[in-house]
Amino acid sequence: MATSVSARPWWLDTAAATAVAGVAFSLGAIALAGEAAVHIQQYASLVHGVRWIGPLFLANAVVCIAAVLALAYRPIRPLAALVGVVTSALALAGLIVSYGREGGLLGWPEAGFRTAIVLAVVSELAAVVLLSTGLAATSASPRDADHETPRGHREDHARDNGLRHASPWFGTRGRTTA
Repeated sequence: MATSVSARPWWLDTAAATAVAGVAFSLGAIALAGEAAVHIQQYASLVHGVRWIGPLFLANAVVCIAAVLALAYRPIRPLAALVGVVTSALALAGLIVSYGREGGLLGWPEAGFRTAIVLAVVSELAAVVLLSTGLAATSASPRDADHETPRGHREDHARDNGLRHASPWFGTRGRTTA
């Protein structure tokens, strides 16, 4: 009976998952920056005097900018991506509600589909899809695959490769000097 680890699809390869996550997070950050730019422009030109809606546009822009900055810092990148996904999804939901027949969103009814709305929808959808892809690629990393390997096999594998220690949390560490 063979005891080798089964082959994994290419997207679960560490290098591929890291590359996909990096590209997705980078493009997601660009989408979030676009979303922030649209909200700032719309605040300045249209909704700056509208109660609740104006401050919500500014809050969206601030959160998007904070998420873009946080995406650059690797230890909090998943949290920043999650914040970006939630912010963009809520902005899309708010836009959908604003087209409703019951007075719109907080008394702001939206009509038509002007260029700013098209840009907002495109950037918000892109941010949701790209940042979600980055999160999925990060969570699909094979470093979690060690947990699936029976303990004895992992230790045998580490010994066969001349490794001194195999940690279930951090993978294999350290080479023997013999």
